[in-house]
Amino acid sequence: MNKNINKHKALDKLNWKTENRAVFILIDTNFIYFSLKNKINIFKSFVECLYSKCILCTSECVLLELERLGPKFRLALRVLREKKIIKLTCSHSSSLIYADDCILHTIKNNKNFLVATCDKDLKRRIRKISGVPVISIKKKKFVVLK
Repeated sequence: MNKNINKHKALDKLNWKTENRAVFILIDTNFIYFSLKNKINIFKSFVECLYSKCILCTSECVLLELERLGPKFRLALRVLREKKIIKLTCSHSSSLIYADDCILHTIKNNKNFLVATCDKDLKRRIRKISGVPVISIKKKKFVVLK
C-alpha cells in the first residue's frame, strides 16, 4: 500500500490528480527518440509511471522536425504517426517554428498537458511556466519531474 502512495507523490505535489481522469501528454522529438533507443514501450510505460489513462499527443511541428532530421529518426516518426497518438494542429502564427517553441506555445495556452521531454533547455523553459509537470527518462524508466 505504501508503494501506491509514493508513486502518486510527484503529481500530487503539483496538484495533479490522475485518478479517474485521463492525462494528456505532449511528446517532444528527443523523448520519442530516446524511448525507442532505450527500447521502452511508450504506451505501457506512461501508464506504469502515472497510474492513469494516458492520451498521447504530439504537434505538427514535432512531426516536421522529425522529417527534417532524416532517416535516423524514421522509426520515431512512424511511431508518432500511429493512430493512437493525437496530432495537434499548431495555433501559432508561423508554420516554420522550432518544435520546442511550439510545445511552449501549446502549454501556455492549455495547461492540461504534461510534457514528455529529455531536452534540458526545454525543461528549464517549462519550469518557468508554473503547474506544468515534465516527464523524462532516467535509468530506462519514465519519471515525473518537479
